Amino acid sequence: MSNDQKKRNNNFNFIIITLIFFAGLGIFQFFMFRNLQLNFQVLKGDIKFEIYEDYTVDFITNVDIRAENERDFNTLLEGFQTSDAEKLQHFQEELNKLEEQIPRDFVVLSYESKVNSNFPIINLHESVKVKGFVFKKDDGNVEFSLPNQFLSGPNQRVTVEIVYPESWEIISVDPTPTYIEQNLIGYTYTGTFGYPSIEFKE
Repeated sequence: MSNDQKKRNNNFNFIIITLIFFAGLGIFQFFMFRNLQLNFQVLKGDIKFEIYEDYTVDFITNVDIRAENERDFNTLLEGFQTSDAEKLQHFQEELNKLEEQIPRDFVVLSYESKVNSNFPIINLHESVKVKGFVFKKDDGNVEFSLPNQFLSGPNQRVTVEIVYPESWEIISVDPTPTYIEQNLIGYTYTGTFGYPSIEFKE
């Protein structure tokens, strides 16, 4: 296999595993570029961010995907079933590229995933611990954000929960949450949904 083919395969694996992490049109454009023309639908995504006082974040997703035919089902499943070590590596490589858009240090500390499938449905559970999604601002407040990145694409249904330390206070949050309960901010949304921007006081 040529280096170019290996690079394309690595990109394919990464884009598959980041279907929800960096969703939107990117995955569909990539498939069109490769002429794969995969037919599938993201039925729903349940996403939870758990923020810790050391500014690390547990990023947990549950995604249900429906393939329209057996070929596409098998292609998707192959992408999801790469090793967690390989997924962590690809995820870190793409976060390194993200630093060109967002001037922060992004580090993937751990990655775990589990895949369940029963044609035509694939369920993917992923848990990633990262640094860089939360940072301390010059004014001393703490911000959770990832500008211009998306958690869902067109017509996708997503629920998002952000859990933060109980000792922290919300200064501002955009967009307006669907609900706030104690130290939890929640959203339910259908369509393209970007990362919320939340400012806290420790």
